[in-house]
Formats: sequence, C-alpha cells, structure tokens
Amino acid sequence: MAILTNREIIAAPDPGPRRYGLFDVATVTDDLSGRLIAAGVQHRAMDCGQQPQEYDANCETHPAKVASEGQPYIGGDPYWRYVIEQCGTVGTTAEEAAERARRVLLGGEQTSVEAAVWASLTADAGAVTVVPGAGGAGAALAALEASFYAVYGYVGTVHLNTSGYAALAYSDVLDDAPDGRLVTPLRSSVAVGAGYGVTGPAGAAPAAGSVWAFMTPYVTVQRSRIISPDVTQTMDRLGNQWRALAERVYLHRWACPVVHAVQIPVAAPAVVSLAVGP
Repeated sequence: MAILTNREIIAAPDPGPRRYGLFDVATVTDDLSGRLIAAGVQHRAMDCGQQPQEYDANCETHPAKVASEGQPYIGGDPYWRYVIEQCGTVGTTAEEAAERARRVLLGGEQTSVEAAVWASLTADAGAVTVVPGAGGAGAALAALEASFYAVYGYVGTVHLNTSGYAALAYSDVLDDAPDGRLVTPLRSSVAVGAGYGVTGPAGAAPAAGSVWAFMTPYVTVQRSRIISPDVTQTMDRLGNQWRALAERVYLHRWACPVVHAVQIPVAAPAVVSLAVGP
C-alpha cells in the first residue's frame, strides 16, 4: 500500500512484441513518399502464371503460334491513418505528448492496415469462390490452395481472421517457418489478423460456424514516415491543451489480380472418437 496519495509518473512499461499478423508475412517498407502518395501507383502484371500453350512441332502442318493479349496494369491507392492525443499542458511536456501519439499509432497500425486489406478483398468483383469437396478446415484450406495454384505459379498468402485459426491448427495444417511465419505444408504464408473481417466476396456473410478466408499473391505494404507536427504549434491555446498529431500513409499491393476465397469452419472437434474393439 502506497504511503502517499499522489502517484509518481514514470515511464510506461514495454508493450512487448507486436502480435502476429499481416506484417509478419508481408514485405513492409518505409519508403512511401512524394508522388506515390499524391498519385498512387500502378504496375504491369507480368507474373500472373499464364500457362504456356502446347505446340505441335511437326514438319507437315507447321501450325502457327498464337499470341496472347498483353497483361494489364494493376493500381494501388494510398490511405491515411492518424491519431490525435489531447491532454493538459500542466505536468506534461510537448515531447511527452508527441511520444504518446506516436506510440498509439504504432500500437494499432497493423490492425488498421489489415482492415484496409480486407476491405479491398471483399470489394474485389473478380474473386474466385472455392467450394471444397469435403468438410473440415483442412479440406477447405487445401481446396483454396489447389484453386489458387492452378492459375498462379508463385507462393501465395492466406488471409484469415484470428477467430478462424483454431480449426486449422487442430487439423495440423499450420507450421512454423524459421522466419516466424505461419505456413501451410505447401509453404503458403498464413496471415492471421485481428483486423481482418469474416465476410467474403462482395461482402457475403459466412455460413453459421464458418469464416471466409482469402488467398492472394505475396503482399507488399509501403508506409510513409510518421508525420508529427510541432506540438507547440498544434496545441489548443484557449483550453491550454496539447493536441499531438501522429499520422502515416499506407499502400498495400500484390503482383497480380489473382484472389480466391473459401469458407473455413471455425470449430475444432472437442473430442476424438475412438473405435472400441470387442
């Protein structure tokens, strides 16, 4: 029990490691700036896994080789996220107020980016819906990978709400990679994110006892530096309050417009039924 009633203000404890999520399986860079923020980005979809065509090389008919259409451009738009921390100036410094805003932003940015990724996935009109041939979380994941890899030749990323990982773990289809990622037996990355939703393509609700999961190509997340104006310039002088702003600009993208989705059962069996011999 404390002797004095006015507690001493000390440094906040270390929050510990960041939770597992999208940032663990994506490439995250801090190089988003200038024209990229102002105009967005686009790139040519060159790696989209179009299967080579079969050719009958014979000397009788000399069949013609058919050209395919060029690959499209894929665009990405930046989005802003900010935090404003307001508190009285008495007993606190401008530096402390700015640090609070920065810490709050960092603590929630992964969840916010995951929510933005999920919004783009559910809005994708071209997402392929996969129907597993058997029940269970393992069969659903296998069907998703089979569908995705039939049209894409590189390692993909599965996006799944945190509430849906237990049945996959029970099915023994999640492994720990040396770099800290969760991966499937096919080495697909699995991003388990609290910021992800549970709805599917076009916002379709999942069946009772299931959640939607998406699969995309490898994800890149670009961030700007943390923008923090001088707190002495943004303070509320009438109310004598610090108003510390911390904001950042984000942009996520992947190589090709290949997005597949499947419903994954949430529940893992509570018990294992054993056959009893005579």
